[in-house]
Amino acid sequence: MRTYTVLAILIFCNFLATANNLRFGLASIHENRITVSIAWDNSWNLTQTGGSSDAVWLFAKGKLANGVWEHVNFSSNLFDHLYNEPLTIEAAGDGKGVFICPANQGAFSVPFTNISIKVSSNLSSYVELKVYGIEMVYIPQGAFYLGDWASISSLANNQGNPFLVSSEEAISSGTLTLANPNNYFDPPALSGTIPVSYPKGYSPFYVMKYEVSQLQYVDFLNTLTYTQQQNRTWRSPNLSSGTFAMVNPYQTDSLYRNSIVIATSGVQGVSSAVYAVNGNANQNFNEESDAPYRAANFFSWADLAAYLDWAALRPITEMEFEKACRGTNSSVAGEFAWGTPYITNANTAIYDGTVFETVSEVSSGESGLANHGTIIASQGWGLRGPLRTGFAANQSSTRISAGASFYGVMEMSGNVWEMVIAANGDGLNFSRIFGDGILDSNGNANESGWSNSSTASGIILRGGAWGSIISEVGTWRDLAISDRYYSHVKPSTRRNSLGGRGGR
Repeated sequence: MRTYTVLAILIFCNFLATANNLRFGLASIHENRITVSIAWDNSWNLTQTGGSSDAVWLFAKGKLANGVWEHVNFSSNLFDHLYNEPLTIEAAGDGKGVFICPANQGAFSVPFTNISIKVSSNLSSYVELKVYGIEMVYIPQGAFYLGDWASISSLANNQGNPFLVSSEEAISSGTLTLANPNNYFDPPALSGTIPVSYPKGYSPFYVMKYEVSQLQYVDFLNTLTYTQQQNRTWRSPNLSSGTFAMVNPYQTDSLYRNSIVIATSGVQGVSSAVYAVNGNANQNFNEESDAPYRAANFFSWADLAAYLDWAALRPITEMEFEKACRGTNSSVAGEFAWGTPYITNANTAIYDGTVFETVSEVSSGESGLANHGTIIASQGWGLRGPLRTGFAANQSSTRISAGASFYGVMEMSGNVWEMVIAANGDGLNFSRIFGDGILDSNGNANESGWSNSSTASGIILRGGAWGSIISEVGTWRDLAISDRYYSHVKPSTRRNSLGGRGGR
C-alpha cells in the first residue's frame, strides 16, 4: 500500500494581532477525497446587501515518484464536495481549486470546520500532497468611477472627468481618454476600443486580500524544477545554503528586506534547491522571526505571472484595481486606497521580522497608514523595503487606520508596486483566462494574452511602493489609486519595489 504525506500549507496566514489568522487542521486522504479542517478569524459576508465577502482559494499540488510536482484537479461539480456551516463551497468551473466561503451573513470568526473535496486527479500517483489556501476578497458586480480629475495620466472621460463604468460592454475609442494635469509628463496614449473581453471591473471577481508574501513565494519555488527555479530567482539554485536568493547579486549588502534564502543547494540535472525564509540572517530557517509574511519584492512581471499561473489565479486589470480600491464611491482628487488624499508614512518597524510586525506610527483623522518613501533627504528613505502584509490591521482598526480599500483589500497603496494589465496596447489582448496550475519548462506562465514574460508589454504599475514619494495633489503621487505616472515603464526586469497580487 502506498503511503502519503499530506501537508496543509498556509500560503498566507495572519496571526493574532493581524486579525485573520487563517489556519488548517489535520488533512487526510480517503480514496478520491481530500478532507481538511479550516478556520479563520474576522470573516465577513455582506453580499445580501450588495457588499463584499472574504473567502479562501483552496488548491493542491501532488508530488510524483520522479519528484515532479503537478497541479491536483478538483471536481467542478459543487455537489461532489462536502462542507458544514458556517462554510460553503464555490466550485471552479475549470476544477483547479475551490473557494471556501462564509455561508452566513454578517461578521464573525470561522471555527475549525471540516470540508471534503472530491478530486478528479489520481491521488494514488502521488507520494506527497500539499494543500494551499490564499485569502481572497469577493468584489461584487456594480458600477464605479475611473480617475479622480487630478492624478497624472489617469483614466477619464472625454471631458477629463471621472469615467463611469456601468457595464462590461466595449468602450469605444475616444470615450475613455487620459487626464494629465502635469505638463512635464506626456503619457502613452490609449489605443483603440477596449473590447468586451477585457475585464473592466463591473462584473464580479475575486482579488487576493494581500500582496504575495515572501513565504508564499518560497512555497511556490519549492515545487519547481531546478531550471524553473533558476528563472524565478536572481541567484543560482546551486549556491550555498543561506544565500539570499532574490536580491541583486551586485547589491548583496542591501537586501531591501527580502528574506528568501537557499536552504539546501540544488544540483542541475539532479535535484531542485529547497528555499526558506531567513530574515534575521542566523543559522535557523523558517522561524517566526524570519519575516515570512512580508510582501515579496524583487519581482519582475515574469515572476508574478508565473506565481499566478501556478496558483491557478489570473492577473487583474488596472480597471479592476480601481474598482477594488474605490468601490462604488465617487472619486476624490488624489485619493489613496482608503478613500482620502491624506497619508501617514509607516516608517518605524516594531516587532520587526516577526509575525506581529507592524509600525509605531498611527493614523489620525482622515490620514491612512501606508509604507512609502519621502522626498526629504534628512528623513531618509523610510524602511527601504516592504512590511508584513496586513501590518496595520487589527481587531479594532478602521478602513483608514488599516489603510484598507473600500472592500477590505490591504496595501493597495504602498508597500510594493502592483503589476496589473493596462487598458491599452498589448493589455487589450487580455481576457478572463485563469492560470492552469502548470508552467512551461523554463518556469514561465503559459497562458495566452497574459503579456509577454520577457517584455512585460501590456503591464502597468499601480499603487506605489515603499520608496514612493508623495507630493501635492496633481503632481508626483504614486500611491494615489488613479495615478498612472509610470505607464511608460514596463517591469521586464526585477526591482526591489515590485510585487503584486492576482485575482479570479
